[in-house]
Amino acid sequence: MPEVEMKSAPPRKRGPYQRSRERREQIVLAVIDLVDELGHDRVTTAGVAARSGSSEPTVLYHYPSKDHLLVAALERIDDNEAELSQADSDEAILDLEVLRSVADPFRTSSENRLRLFVMLKGQAATPGHPAADYFAGRTRHSVAIFSRLIAGRQRAGLAHPGLDADLVARQVVALWEGLTFMRLTDPGFDIGQLLVDGVRRLSGENVMSALTTAI
Repeated sequence: MPEVEMKSAPPRKRGPYQRSRERREQIVLAVIDLVDELGHDRVTTAGVAARSGSSEPTVLYHYPSKDHLLVAALERIDDNEAELSQADSDEAILDLEVLRSVADPFRTSSENRLRLFVMLKGQAATPGHPAADYFAGRTRHSVAIFSRLIAGRQRAGLAHPGLDADLVARQVVALWEGLTFMRLTDPGFDIGQLLVDGVRRLSGENVMSALTTAI
């Protein structure tokens, strides 16, 4: 039987969408590197182009302004950092000791990233700013997570059953963000302890504990 020459299939070429996605990825990673090294105020489109191996027009084609670049960097940072690993299940219960351990972002994130977050959070209030949709979506996601976790504490008898879990969740998210902003200029307090104390008060845990003791 004659031998048949087997030819391997030629490598599949990357399409324009794949190349575009890879280029965007390189650009965003360059922004994060520059924020970590220099701070957001010293990030420039020219610097991002040089760091990512792109031209400045290419950077601006994908991200029309510096603000768009910074928002994309925050989105990628969020993708890399799990907010609360226990939040995946509808049956999850907020573990206050876990919350205490992850509450202080200064332990897990650079101060430059936190300053970027605070700066864009303030600018997001400007109508039409590219950060507005990002923060609106982030807040909805965070509130939904805490709502499920607080509802879990209600089912377990650890939080007051008459409270609206969504409203409590919104208050908890606001407290966490507020403590983080305050810590940037006043480092002399423990975010984790204050946040846990706040969750207990907002969720009526102190009332539930008193009722249990009285029975």
